[in-house]
Amino acid sequence: MTERLSVQIDERNDAFTTAVKSRLLGDLSAISTESLEWLVMEHYQFSYANKDLLQQAVECTRKFAEPGVSVELQRNVDEEDGHAPMYKQGMLDVGTDMDQRVEFPATTTFLAEVAALCAPDPSRALGALYATETAAIFEHESFFEICREICDRRGLPYEGSLIKRFHDIHLEDGVEQGHKDGLAAFVDLDQRGSEPADGAAIDGEQVRQGALDAIEVMETWWQALLGKALAETTSAAA
Repeated sequence: MTERLSVQIDERNDAFTTAVKSRLLGDLSAISTESLEWLVMEHYQFSYANKDLLQQAVECTRKFAEPGVSVELQRNVDEEDGHAPMYKQGMLDVGTDMDQRVEFPATTTFLAEVAALCAPDPSRALGALYATETAAIFEHESFFEICREICDRRGLPYEGSLIKRFHDIHLEDGVEQGHKDGLAAFVDLDQRGSEPADGAAIDGEQVRQGALDAIEVMETWWQALLGKALAETTSAAA
């Protein structure tokens, strides 16, 4: 029996995210506070852009004869409303001002490449958004630990903080898992061979390619993030 496409994408995503988590969380105590803070600032850029990226995919996937894809993505947009400001304020409360961030070219490139995957092909957009929403679970797990580490180093309580609540919404409250599960049903709905009269069919091969392209883009971004953060920590310790 052939594995569902969502499972195949998950396996590829898991390989990427497990490798990153191993490097990132293996020994947080060895990474400088400045580097941890910088990583948070860069991740915030994705959080800030995410609502617009999702909305772009909503419009693109309206081309499908199956209306459920754009409906599900719009639900994701609505759930993300207010989350980026919460992230920003939560970090400001513990001493990190996102407005002090200096542009990192790799993040600019990453966001542009994700945006390019959100249109014009709706099947590729569906695959790309499934991959990024799945990886968001790993990101919140990682930044939950990073933000706790920053608070501990600054002598600030993590329990009860706004920034912990921000990550809890996405993890304990199931926002990201819900986004992943909601899209999975459509990722696995391969309509190749059918010719809907009122819109495009979901093309499983294009969904797969969109997901793989998105994972490759995320891998490249994370390699750049870790390369800079870990190199600066090593340099500071030398």
